[in-house]
Amino acid sequence: MFEIKKNFLEKEQFTKLKELIVEQDFPWRIRGEMTPGDTSYYFNFSFYNYQDVNSPLYTDYILPIFNQLESKAVIQARANMFLSDLFTRSGWHTDYDFKCKTAILYLNSCDGGTHFKINGKTKFIEAEENQIVIFDSNIEHRAVTSKNCSIRYIINLNYFI
Repeated sequence: MFEIKKNFLEKEQFTKLKELIVEQDFPWRIRGEMTPGDTSYYFNFSFYNYQDVNSPLYTDYILPIFNQLESKAVIQARANMFLSDLFTRSGWHTDYDFKCKTAILYLNSCDGGTHFKINGKTKFIEAEENQIVIFDSNIEHRAVTSKNCSIRYIINLNYFI
């Protein structure tokens, strides 16, 4: 199903990562449609995709997370920023239909989070700073923005174990 680990990264490592991502000049890219038919907008930054490193930040900030997850191979790594004024929730989706893992590392605490659909039942995991949720990539889920915070930040990781 899924696994939740609180205080996933060591405090110093987490602080450096969070400061990088929430920094005013971080190079976000605007995205529409997280899933087909979505009308919300969010911001994204790719560290790794299409079997290649997309950012020099990958080695220092993201690779240690994959190492801690005991990843055998990386599929994708990105940061997402959801502005509550522009994003409500994504459509239900799976990240991949082949056997791999997804991990969502929450960078700030808020009442937004990730909604899962498993065996016909739904489960909501609220965003908690430095908490990671690990699950099979073929599990249906959706991103949900916050009502008590103007911005929700995550690191989304896809990998093989």
